[in-house]
Amino acid sequence: MSLPLRAFRLRLSFALPVALLVSAPAATAEDIGFQRHYDRNEFALTAPGAQKFGLYGYDNPAQLHYLQAPDLTLSWTADEFADDDQRFNVNLAAPGIGFAFDRDRRTGSRVDHYHISVGGGSDEAASGLGIGWYRGDTGTADLRTHFTLGTITRPSRQFSVGVTGRVSTGFDYYEAVADAAWRPFGTPTLALFGDYVWGDADSRLAGDWSGGVSSEFLPGVQVAGRYFDGGTITAGVQFSFGNSGVSYQRHVPDSADDYNSYAVRLGARERNVFDEYFTSHNRYLNLDLDDRIAYQRFALFDRRKALYDKLEYIDAARQDDSINGILVNATNMTASPSMAWEIMDSLQRFREEGKRVVLYIENGGMTELHMMSAADYVVMDPAGTLFIPGLVSGSTYLGDLLAFLGIGIDEIREMEYKSALESLARSDMSDADREQRQSLIDDFYERIRADVVANRDITTDDFDRLIDRGVHLAPRDLVEAGLVDRLTRYPRMDNVLRELERRPQQRTSPAGLMTFQTPQDDQWGPRPAISVIYATGPTDTDRGMRARTVARALRQARNDSSVAAVVLRVDSPGGGILAADMVAEEVRRTRDIKPVIVSMGNYATSGGYWVAAYATDILATPLTTTGSIGVISARLWDDGLSERLNLRSDAVQRGASADIGFGVTVPLIGLSLPARPYTEVEREAAVDRLNQHYEHFIALVADGRDMSRDEVRAVAGGRIHSGGQALELGLVDGMGSLWDAIELAKARAGIEPGRKFEVRQGPNMQVSSLMDLLELVGEDEPMIMPFQGRDSYAEYFEHLIEHRGQPQVIIPYRLLEQE
Repeated sequence: MSLPLRAFRLRLSFALPVALLVSAPAATAEDIGFQRHYDRNEFALTAPGAQKFGLYGYDNPAQLHYLQAPDLTLSWTADEFADDDQRFNVNLAAPGIGFAFDRDRRTGSRVDHYHISVGGGSDEAASGLGIGWYRGDTGTADLRTHFTLGTITRPSRQFSVGVTGRVSTGFDYYEAVADAAWRPFGTPTLALFGDYVWGDADSRLAGDWSGGVSSEFLPGVQVAGRYFDGGTITAGVQFSFGNSGVSYQRHVPDSADDYNSYAVRLGARERNVFDEYFTSHNRYLNLDLDDRIAYQRFALFDRRKALYDKLEYIDAARQDDSINGILVNATNMTASPSMAWEIMDSLQRFREEGKRVVLYIENGGMTELHMMSAADYVVMDPAGTLFIPGLVSGSTYLGDLLAFLGIGIDEIREMEYKSALESLARSDMSDADREQRQSLIDDFYERIRADVVANRDITTDDFDRLIDRGVHLAPRDLVEAGLVDRLTRYPRMDNVLRELERRPQQRTSPAGLMTFQTPQDDQWGPRPAISVIYATGPTDTDRGMRARTVARALRQARNDSSVAAVVLRVDSPGGGILAADMVAEEVRRTRDIKPVIVSMGNYATSGGYWVAAYATDILATPLTTTGSIGVISARLWDDGLSERLNLRSDAVQRGASADIGFGVTVPLIGLSLPARPYTEVEREAAVDRLNQHYEHFIALVADGRDMSRDEVRAVAGGRIHSGGQALELGLVDGMGSLWDAIELAKARAGIEPGRKFEVRQGPNMQVSSLMDLLELVGEDEPMIMPFQGRDSYAEYFEHLIEHRGQPQVIIPYRLLEQE
């Protein structure tokens, strides 16, 4: 939020309740019009803004913003707990909305008060509106329908300021209340509070102001004392059991008999001493990975799992003392190798807390084999299959086919390792491409082997032998080899957990973790935000990565003062130079103002690395493919295809190269090819332009990575590198997951450990049609290849023809096949 907008909201939050009352006339002394502030707040231990959610909108409707789950409270006054109640109050509330019913019989007559309120906003400033009406004996005090407008402003962790305005129909009665609270330590441990009332004369039954102190000296145990200027004193205690609670308050009026009030609560989870000090370690988190793992998902009709959510669940379970372990269900899991490593990395941190990870698989391949290294206990279906033949990297080469069809290709390749288009120009792999591919899969293989050997207690030779016979491994072979600990079906996993822990274990969903249940009122004020921006797919301006949209998201994060840092998730094989440079420029400008951390996914190559180079820090995974700093170009042309198909074209032109893109269009399939190859002059110009782009790429990386241009050239030339190799070469700063990138962004932004923060993910996904949506959410494979859809080669051809020989920063259409 910008500073001018924030200042406007703060001014508005104070001005609205006051403006509601400025024209109200004075009332007569014997009438009050509506229940007044201190009478309305009789059951509250503190002023409205100082105590959790107040009375759920009955006092200040803005409080409803801070409620996270439905809650029900019953309060009453009586001499003893079970005595006949003289006044009782029921509050039923959910996030953003509340209903209250109050019955008062202390004057000998019955007055029923109904109140509905709504509220919302941000942690920094919230507002709400309520309407109340009466039934029963309302005539003696002229009780009327009335409206309440309230605001709360919490500019920091220490201060809360509320303003409430109340006015009756006819504007005959009015009241305004200002309340404030101060937490010296920024926590509920200690709070000083007070409030002041303005209104029509002689209607303030309990005085003009009050002040007091409250303390939550143990989780969920709060005591409070309060003094009113009319001489009344109250003192009370509130005790939480978790999803329920009780409270007691003693009222000592200045000129009346003492009395008590009580309350019971049921619903939302609150802090409590039982969770903190008497936790039983008998719960397992169900971590379902039984579908495709994606970066983002649609709210409806999308079966995929979001990577960030899974990492967040694991970290929340790590911090939850009631969680003894995690049961990972990897049935039908589809994840890129890098995503799987990120989940494994989080599971390893979970294990470091002395907690157990149990992995269940039915069928799988090299990714599931790697995930076994992050588990303490591996269970497999007795009829399952693990297909682990190793890793392979290759392409289908179309050079001879294109020549046979009469399609010529001019590959402009000035960098030895820039092999993106050689599968179209050659009939076999070049020596340079063979070298870099072999180096890449060797590094990946050795990483997987090292992790499995270290964590599954097998030798390197044992691992290699398993891979060599990995096409025909039965589940019992895996048990004998030490990779699998037990064979059983998933419905029997409760028995497995009971045997492992030697007592029954309760399995819980992520919603049952304490992190997602406890209220957030322990820290007031605006939370610093980390903006997570996804730059995935080929570097294209309006498709793939959607560079325009990503650039706009970076600008918005840069200009938003509430965003402390940016995490840019890059998973891209490259593509167009314009799109890559568009995003890179916004990364550079944002980095000059706030930290930008790049988290690399499966690919951050060529144009993908171009996008990342200016970041404050770059994190990759060991299974990331990155580098490919180079530029390439290719042009397809009609080298006899039209003759074979008996197609003819003719044209007139003005300009020596006007016909450079003109040629026949093949009917039905819509394929258009230029009629001729480059002239010598045109090719020289294309080579010069390609080399200019390459020098710009080199300079950009040198500037972004604080390297000399010669240092960049030594690792460039279009060569691809694994994440581990890139770390040794200085192209990335460390190994880490998306979660690690967020933690690093917090540290770079100065967000202290333990401070609550907000993660904002974007930009929102877009689809151009319903069919695109159905294809996306029903896809079985993760989109980790540059062109994936109806036909990879068709997409590739269309891309080359559309760009008409323009230089590209991209890698081969299919670089790595692992299973």
